[in-house]
Amino acid sequence: MKTLIGLFVACLMIAGCAGGGGGSTVAVPNAPTGPTGSSPQYASLQLSFPVRSSGSSSRPQYVSPSTSQIEVVVNTVNGGAPPSWVPADVTTPLTTTGGSPNCSISAGTETCNLQVAAPPGTVNYTFTVKDTGGAALGTLTTDETVVQGVANAFNVTLQGIVKTVTVSGTALAANDQSFATTGETLTVQAQDADGNQIVLPGAYNNAVTLTDNDATGQTKLSLNGGAASSSVISTSPADVVKLVYTGQAANSFAIAASGTGITGGGTISTTVNDVTFSSGTTLDTAPNGGINTDPNWGQQTVFFSTDSGTQNVTAAETGFTNAPFSKLFDIALSGGCAGVASASAGPATTYTITALGHGVCSARLTEHGTGYPITGHAANVSGSATHDGTFWISVTTSSFTVGKSR
Repeated sequence: MKTLIGLFVACLMIAGCAGGGGGSTVAVPNAPTGPTGSSPQYASLQLSFPVRSSGSSSRPQYVSPSTSQIEVVVNTVNGGAPPSWVPADVTTPLTTTGGSPNCSISAGTETCNLQVAAPPGTVNYTFTVKDTGGAALGTLTTDETVVQGVANAFNVTLQGIVKTVTVSGTALAANDQSFATTGETLTVQAQDADGNQIVLPGAYNNAVTLTDNDATGQTKLSLNGGAASSSVISTSPADVVKLVYTGQAANSFAIAASGTGITGGGTISTTVNDVTFSSGTTLDTAPNGGINTDPNWGQQTVFFSTDSGTQNVTAAETGFTNAPFSKLFDIALSGGCAGVASASAGPATTYTITALGHGVCSARLTEHGTGYPITGHAANVSGSATHDGTFWISVTTSSFTVGKSR
């Protein structure tokens, strides 16, 4: 069977029962029967849903090929137990083949007909479609009023049972504030137990909670234009989920999907800008006195010619230190800097480096704040302008003895 979960519409056509005023008795094969003297009420349950056309490239391929049976449960009648003649739970295979098929295909639509018990009054039904292994794909519990002696018609739109969810969106770029107000629309696809996408018009049977795990707090979720928050609850394929982003540099992060029996989610990637040094550093290159065996060859370096004195290093990162963000860096000196150099306290964008003794060591500026530093910077490339905030400190001392020949 090929069922469009969420577009699965069941119509209950109720005929008048025997003895009803003005009603007519319709002979229905395998209709429920009651005890002697009773007049069982039955319904013709008609299921109609589109069939995917394998030759079509323009129609959405959201049709589940998995539905093979439907379970109909009569829970209550008029708030109490169903009459004794009503079978409480009936599962019927749906087939277009065999000696007695109950489904047929015409003009791209598959229609199935079966009989269900329909006692007069307010009947609480649960309809559930399942795959061949018995996994539930869509369901609905609903009250229907059955009026004796007239033709009753009900429309039942099943709700897809969500098993997994995938979330995706375009990569966010640091310093891009275009999503700060309106947000970026995320693609949220809910699938049933067989991986078939759940689409309209039905709602989800089990609500989907989407949680933004961005530790920096620069992104939030918005549902259907509502206030942005760290999590939202989606109940329908019609829901519009947007990602609101301030534009401040952030790490790639996950959006997790959860709920009753639900797993999944997705990762939103981010792109960030280099840390650049505006003053205090020079590339260690041959014209600047470096040699290619230097540990800092081709890297931004603070040079000292004595083992004392100070120099300032100033850095920036577009999308982090510039307005309107105006954030600061932390500094970390490598273990090799012990006895070679020290740095002023942070956070800051300008640090004072003090030479202590001869040697070469590295330092790194990293983004300050909750959820930082940025882990997605490109590593330094020798001789290029690519920077992850790393710079080197070189303290070189020299002494000369000048003697007079005799």
